[in-house]
Amino acid sequence: MSIAITPQDIIGVGVVPVFVAAATAGNNFINDGRVSLEFVNGHTAAITITIDSHAACNQGFDHDLVFTVAVGTRHRTPAFEPGRYNRSDGRVYITYSLTTALTVGVFRS
Repeated sequence: MSIAITPQDIIGVGVVPVFVAAATAGNNFINDGRVSLEFVNGHTAAITITIDSHAACNQGFDHDLVFTVAVGTRHRTPAFEPGRYNRSDGRVYITYSLTTALTVGVFRS
């Protein structure tokens, strides 16, 4: 079962972002269209992240957002459009090819 992460409100200066360990079963978060993600890969292998899509993109295709976070790097996503990525429960779901030494931050701007 996917583990929920509460988005952190990032407004103003001096806010220190908090990252949590990625869950083996995947993670999810409530999305209002202002939420973005940041992943930090501390592992010795690249990690593939999949964001589940539930509606067609502007080109007419329903495809998940899939990207790779290279060894020792960070990857930040843009905010997620609710109509495309939210399930009926208002959440976006994330899965990982590997979770060892992977942390994730969920930020609302």
